[in-house]
Parts: sequence; structure tokens; C-alpha cells
Amino acid sequence: MSTGRQRRARRERRRRARKAAQQVRAGARQFPRTVSSIESAYERLAGYVQAANSFEEAAAAARADLGRAVRETLSAARNQGILRVVQSVRATMAMQHATGGPEPLPAVLEVIAIALTCRDVNQESAQPAEQDPEFFPLSIQASAQAAVEAGAMLPLFETPPSDAISQVLVASVQREIMLRNPVYPHMLRETLRGLFSDSNVDRDCRGTLGFSGLEAVDVMEAVRVLSIEALEERFSRMEAARDASLPMLKSINRVRRAVDGAGAQFEPQLEDEHRAVAEELFAALEDLTTYVDHSAAIDIQAVAGKTGYTEEVVEAVLDAFTLQGITDVDEAMERFFHGDNPLRTAPLVRDQDGRRMLVHDALALPAVREVIETKLKAAGKTSAYDRHRGRWVEDAALDLIAAALPGAAVHRSFNYFVPDPKAAGKQDTPAQFTKRVEADGLIIVDDVALIIEVKAVSLTAEARGGVARRLQGKLRDIVTSAANQAERLRERIVEDKRIRLDDDKWIEVGGIREIHTIAVGLEDLSGVTTATAMLVDAGVLKPENIPWTVSLHDLRIVSELVERPCELLLYLRRRTHPDVTKKFLAVDELDLYLQFLRRGLYVEPDPKARAEALPWTGSPTVASLRRHAAQGRELIASQTAPLDAWYEAQREPSNASAEKPRLPVDAALLKLIDNISEEKPNGWLSTTAILLEGSDKVQRKFGRYARDLSRAVKQDGRHHSVTNVVTDTAGNPFVLAWACPGKGESVDEAHQYLQRYLSAKKYQMRAHRAALMLFDSRNAQLLELLFDNRLVIPDENLARDATQLIPIDAMGAKVPRPGRAKRGNSRR
Repeated sequence: MSTGRQRRARRERRRRARKAAQQVRAGARQFPRTVSSIESAYERLAGYVQAANSFEEAAAAARADLGRAVRETLSAARNQGILRVVQSVRATMAMQHATGGPEPLPAVLEVIAIALTCRDVNQESAQPAEQDPEFFPLSIQASAQAAVEAGAMLPLFETPPSDAISQVLVASVQREIMLRNPVYPHMLRETLRGLFSDSNVDRDCRGTLGFSGLEAVDVMEAVRVLSIEALEERFSRMEAARDASLPMLKSINRVRRAVDGAGAQFEPQLEDEHRAVAEELFAALEDLTTYVDHSAAIDIQAVAGKTGYTEEVVEAVLDAFTLQGITDVDEAMERFFHGDNPLRTAPLVRDQDGRRMLVHDALALPAVREVIETKLKAAGKTSAYDRHRGRWVEDAALDLIAAALPGAAVHRSFNYFVPDPKAAGKQDTPAQFTKRVEADGLIIVDDVALIIEVKAVSLTAEARGGVARRLQGKLRDIVTSAANQAERLRERIVEDKRIRLDDDKWIEVGGIREIHTIAVGLEDLSGVTTATAMLVDAGVLKPENIPWTVSLHDLRIVSELVERPCELLLYLRRRTHPDVTKKFLAVDELDLYLQFLRRGLYVEPDPKARAEALPWTGSPTVASLRRHAAQGRELIASQTAPLDAWYEAQREPSNASAEKPRLPVDAALLKLIDNISEEKPNGWLSTTAILLEGSDKVQRKFGRYARDLSRAVKQDGRHHSVTNVVTDTAGNPFVLAWACPGKGESVDEAHQYLQRYLSAKKYQMRAHRAALMLFDSRNAQLLELLFDNRLVIPDENLARDATQLIPIDAMGAKVPRPGRAKRGNSRR
């Protein structure tokens, strides 16, 4: 083999080994990941329901299956140390997935670790030195998988969806059971370092825990990385040994065939070189089987060397994150399958020899914040941390949104005045307001306002564990509070057109025509906030005031994927539509966003309601009624594989390149959008967003209008234009026009009559906004954007001009239908 081929082979071996090792990292953003696994869960659910006469009977059957599966797990792991069992199953699941099997389910490893921890605590004598030769990781994996499938049914049966809050409760508990690693490790690491970088927080942590927050982050990160590297090293060794053995096996086979051909008996004689290869292959196999626990055991010296901290500091951190205090396996399983996972705050387990291991790496960093917050709260030292956390999260959220909206006016953490309902006198104008309130952020770009509310509060263990009163209270603290505070600011924007700040300063908002609320939290509430309709039904949100509730980390990913401001605006429109989570069922916010990129996240509007709101569109067509009636719920399985691959490629250049997930847009239309966005004339953001609202067919038509009009002018010398009345996601009409001046006609001349035409057409259609794009007839290049977003109020001049236009009745009733993108269309 040539040197180049050898290098490529080595790289490929390392890549395969790294992939296998990384599969044990529980990188799943949600579970189930595939439609087949979801169907399997529904089949199990249906089986329990059909065999029972009540929810209580179904729960009892599921609990019996859970207990049976746990006992089978313990039996299959008899006489085996916890480190060997857990790491063997990790390696087995990794190899299965690397060869096309199902994605590893972290809950399986956790059930095994919890069960064996309880077993070890209750065993008086040390484990036998002689291990059971019948130990099979596959049998342990299968029984633990059965335990997870049965246990996950308990919250469904014990909290039947009799009301909306019960549905929220079940969704929250299921999230705690199944969802792991909702944040990319590098992002979570940066967040934790930001949260614990304050000197006052550092002082309180040291005084309470004996180590700083940053030391906890670094130690747990070192444990996570070393765990991955240790297994990765063994997979690489196995790959290399297997490849090295192939020439030896071929040589032996050649000799065998020759001996068989001569009619003699074959007796293999290994040369020293071949014997060494065989011994290395056997040793590598033992590394992944018999001695696999060595790769799991945490080496305190190695962690100290990687972090630069003393072994005493490392030991103190490890002690704080080691599981203890659980003895009853049935009680532990009840806790686990009701959302109270003991490994969430204690991801390290210890064997009877005192060796420790990390159950899987998705548990390492998420535990840091909750453990430290709990300890600080118990010691009464949360004031410095709460203050710093709130400021840091607020700044981080505003920075991310502002980065996605270049040129926006960003107002951070300001006080403003509202009417005081307790005031003695009447308060009609902002100058008279006396009640002072606070806003976290307001971003103004073009005629769009984004109200930012940040909630850095944490979920308590009771709320995570499914205590309805606690969960409902926390959701109100995080979601309802954010929506109500944003609504207070929205009212001032809409009613007053000005916001009065301290020191008689003002924010002018008279030109705002579209307002969205973004509620950013430090907690990941995927599975709950992705079910907006459920929150509305539960009274947590009002249907007319739905914010985009998103975690800081998901906001970061969306801001890094967004390539144009209009994409973010369109997502806000689609994501906060009252019916979007009635149609699309997803566990992860990023699955909704990636579905938006792939297919638009489009909800078919009610044709009857649309015809009533827009009478000029005429009666609903049979096709539109059929489309709306046929629109059912769509179960969104995981969409994040391309995103994972792209981030992996960004962070590890040696990995194969991966395409960034993008919104598919017609190339010609995209060029027009970029031209408008670059110049940023008045109305640029809402105009570019409405251009994206259309289906593939509409986008292609919009993209070629300028070229077609330019050709028409060249043919007859006259000016030409085309007008569409479209609607945005909320159903608001928008007049959208393209025009090319005639030969010899100046831009100023065209501007005068086109601006008048645009305003008259907007008035005629009672449209919220109107935009006209004026193009050069010689080369179809954009010259100017005319825009009108004035409120529609009675106006004699506009009414007179509107009479000169084609009557509404004579216009085509067809409105270009927004729609979802199709796969395979032109991408940017």
C-alpha cells in the first residue's frame, strides 16, 4: 500500500472509531428519534390500554412489566461490577449504531446504573473476584430497554389527559425521562463559564462547596472528554488490529487452499510476526470486553493534569457529583419515571472498590448549574449569583438577536412609564403616567419591534418531577410572566406611539406595524414550550399574545443558522401562529426550526375565516376547503442530524464537510431579497419577509417578474407593472408590485405616479402594507423600493384615487397562496 493510501486508511480508521465512540455520548436531542420508534411506543401504549379496564389497571400492568424488566437486568448483571456493565452496554450500543442500528437511548444506561447502584449499596460483601462467564451486554441492554419502554407509560396512565394542565404535566415528565443533551457541549460550556465568571459568585461558591463554579465546569468537562477519549482509543486500537490481521488471514487461507489441494491435513503454523498480530487483536478485543471497565474508571491524576487543579480540588468536585443515598431500586425507578432522575444532579457512580465513572457524557455539564444553584440556595447565598445570572443571560440574549438583525436599534434593560390604575387623577398621555416599570429589551428594525423578555429562573426538582402545582407555578414564572410583561410594553407601542423613559427620554415607535415577543429562558423547556396550543388551553398563555419561548442555547443556534433578517421574521410569524403546534407535534424547538427550513412550517388557513376577513377574495374554493379539512397533525421526528453534522464539521476540520441547513429559496428571488436588504430602504424587512411567504411556485414567479417586465419595455417602449395582493402568516393583506419605467422616462417621473398608485391600491385593498419595486428596464436591476405602511383611515384624496383603479370586483380573486417549500428546490 502506498504511503498516501496508508495515511487515508489511518484517517478513515480514526474517523470510524471516533464515530463509534461518539455514539455513546447520548447526543440525542430527543427521543424517539425515528417514526418507527414512535410507532413502537404507541403500539405498547395501545396494548396496555386495550388490555385494561381503567387507567389504574394500565398503570399497574406497566409497573409490573417495569419491575420484571429491572429484575431481569439485575439478574443478567449478577457478579459483574457496575463499571464493567455500564461501559459494556455503552460500547455495544455504540457499535450497533455505527453499523446502522438504532440510536443509543441514554435512559437505558441510566436505568442500568441506578439499578446496580442500589444493588451494590445493599450488598454487604464485595463483588466476587471470579466474574460470571455468561455475562452478555446484549441481554442487559434488552431488559433495560424493556424497563424504559414500560416505565415511560406510567406518567401517561397516572396523569390521564383530563385537562390541559395535565397534558402539560405529562409532556414535562416525558421530557425529563427521554430528553438528553439538548445543548451542544461547547455552547453549554461557554454558558456555564459566563454564569460563574463573576468574582462575588466565585467567592460564594468556594465558601459553600469548597471549589469554584469554574473549577466544577473544568473538572466535569475533563471527566467527559477523558471518558470519550478512553473509549475512542479502544475502538481505534480494535480497528487497527482488525486491519492488521487481514493480510495474515489471507496468507493462512492461501496456505490452507494449497494444502487442501495436495490432499494433506492443514496445521497452521504462525510466524512470529503473525503471532504478534493475533495477540494484539486478542488484546484489543479484551480491551473492549473483559477490561472495558478500565476505560470508564475516572483517573483523578489524569483529570488534575488536564485541568491544572490539585487532586484535592478534583476529589471535592467528584464527591459533589457522585450518586449516593439511593438504596431501594423500586423507589428509585418510581422517581426516575416520574421525572426525578437522581443522575441529573449526580452523574457519577461508584463501584464497591471505590472507582468512579460517568454514566454517559450528556449528563456531565448539565449537572453543574443545578448542583451549584441548589447548594447556594441551601446556604442562603444566592443574591450575588441571581443578580449576575440575570444580567448575563439578558445581555447574551439581546446580543444574539441583534446579531441576526444588523443595523437594528437595541434598547437594553430600561425603565418606562405606564398608567397607574391606583392614581387619583386620570392618566391619558405618556407625560402623565406615573407608574415606573422595567423592560428587558426592545429591538426596533424597520417597522418591526421585537420585545425581549428574559427569564433566568430555574426549574425546581419538584417541578421537574411532575408536581403539578410546582410545574404550573414555574411555567407562570417563566412563560406567563414574560408574555404579560411584553403585553404591557406592546400596549404602549400600539396606543401611545411613544415610550417615555427615565429623565424624560423617549423611544419613538409611531412607525411600528408589527410586534413580536421573544421570551428567552436559561432553562430548556423543550417538550412543553413546543406545544404552544397546549399552553393556551392550560391558561398559561393567551391566544392573542403568544411569545416565541426559547432557551438561550436554541436561540444561539437559530441566530447562527439565520442568514438574513427576513428569515428570522418569517420564523417568528410561523412559530407564533396559534395553530402551528396543533398541526406540528415536536419535542425539540430545533426540530420545529429545521422543519421550517425544510418545509416552511406552514399552516393552511381556514378558508371561511379568510373569506370573511378578506371579502374581495370571494367565496372559498372547493380545493381550499379540502386542503384545510385534510390538514392533520404531523409528527416531527428528529430533524437535527444535518445540524449535528454541520456543527461537528465546523468544530473538527478533519471531519467530512457538511452542508449548513438553509431555507430553500428561488435563486432569482434571493438575489432580489439581498439587494433590498443591502440598501435597507424604508420597508425593507417586511417586504423581504413577504417575498419569502410564498410557495415554491409563487417564489419562482416573484423571481422572474423583473426580467419579464424589462423585456416587455424593450419590446414596446411603454412602462409595465404587475401587482399582487398577498397575505402574511397572520392573514394581513400586503400590496406587492413590480414596475419598469418606459423608454425615455426618468426614475423621478415614474416615482411620482407609482407612489400615488401604490398608496391608492393600498387604500383600496385596506392593506396593512404596500411595497413597489422599481427596476431598470435595461438590465432588470432594482432602482428603488417604494413603501407605504400608513394606517388605513378615511382619506378623501386616496378614496378618489382608488376610484381610478380597476375595481376590486373586476380583479382576480386569486391570492398567491403561501405554502411550504418542497425538498430538492434551488438553494442559496
